[in-house]
Amino acid sequence: MANEIAQLLQLQSIDQQETEAIERIKRLERDRARIEEKIVEAEQAFAQQKDDLRKFEHESLMSNLKVDELDENIRNYQHRLDTAIISFKEMEDLRTKIISEKNRIGQMEDEALQMMDTIVKDREAVAAAKIALAERQVELKAAIADIDGLLKQVESSIVDLHSQRETLTQSMSDFLLSQYQSLHRKFDDPIAVVSHMTCSGCKLKLSGSTIERARGSLGLVACEHCSRILYIE
Repeated sequence: MANEIAQLLQLQSIDQQETEAIERIKRLERDRARIEEKIVEAEQAFAQQKDDLRKFEHESLMSNLKVDELDENIRNYQHRLDTAIISFKEMEDLRTKIISEKNRIGQMEDEALQMMDTIVKDREAVAAAKIALAERQVELKAAIADIDGLLKQVESSIVDLHSQRETLTQSMSDFLLSQYQSLHRKFDDPIAVVSHMTCSGCKLKLSGSTIERARGSLGLVACEHCSRILYIE
């Protein structure tokens, strides 16, 4: 009976190690997914920064084109004043338009200077962000590579555990294995030690007769409360 308990304890240990390994794989995969999300977020943030710069540069270009348009209007107005035969009212209208366009050009040129200062700074910020993104990608991809390495190790350990389990179960009787498998479907620890007159699995007090039978070698003894297989160290 001692040999059967030893086999059951070894089988339980293998199964618990496999469960822990599977849980570790899940944690590592979650960690990997979070790192991949960080890479995507960093790339999206940089893409947004570049897009904002492009939009601002386009706005600056449109502003410059508008200044050129206003300047062309002024030349046309002035040419009409200088060469055309027009009424006094039309002359006053043209002079008013010239003054108004010149004022607008002045305002827009001031704004353009401010925009150019901002664009220069934004270009520097984008260049720095590009370097920072590349460094961040290297860092995060290295972390992913580390996780992939750990995943391979854990997966390899599971293969080894499967091999150990197969070897062990082949040496066990069908009845013993069947009893274990039935309990293992309900408990992660189907084999429980008797400690201080209680079952280590369900933590309930055992009867004296159950404890005595567990001390003997007449067969497997089950906890009267949870049905785990009992043994005494």
